[in-house]
Amino acid sequence: MGTYEENAYNWMKRKGLAPKYEHAGIYCIKIDSYIVYIGKSANMLRRIAAHYANIQMGTEKKYRILDE
Repeated sequence: MGTYEENAYNWMKRKGLAPKYEHAGIYCIKIDSYIVYIGKSANMLRRIAAHYANIQMGTEKKYRILDE
């Protein structure tokens, strides 16, 4: 896990999200009212942190088509 991703994860934990999201699950990412991604994870909080970090750093390629 990269530093930015670790920071995002720790920030979410400090905000009290661990009890609600630190478990396995299925999730979707929506932009406006469109579902652009559906995924699953063993630790939802870590996966959300990873998506957030990649979007902020501009390395998340899955959503590039929406920018164009």
